[in-house]
Amino acid sequence: MQFFIFMTCMLTGVASGIVYDALYIARIFVCGTGRKYGVKDRIFVAACDLIYFAVFAALFIFVSVLFEFYALRLYMLVGCALGAIIYLKSVHILIAFSVKKVYNGIAERIKRRKKHE
Repeated sequence: MQFFIFMTCMLTGVASGIVYDALYIARIFVCGTGRKYGVKDRIFVAACDLIYFAVFAALFIFVSVLFEFYALRLYMLVGCALGAIIYLKSVHILIAFSVKKVYNGIAERIKRRKKHE
């Protein structure tokens, strides 16, 4: 049973990575890349972080209630963290690369249009 709980918590961590990527994409398009963040950008980043942790906590509680995990154990938290780390070290790298390419392409087109106007 503990192995099932651990694997479920790992999948919860992976799911939290998907939420992280959605917020990451929003952060890139709102705050940009490769520049220093202003006060408004820092507030937006902090809000994204709070949203991520709130969704992650809600997801963890939902999964715990759904599968009737009555007690909180350290291996459950380790499973969640390990799942998130695995996601961030694999799929997130591909998504971050793609998002930056798209963002830079859009930024370059905007610069070219402004230059011709």
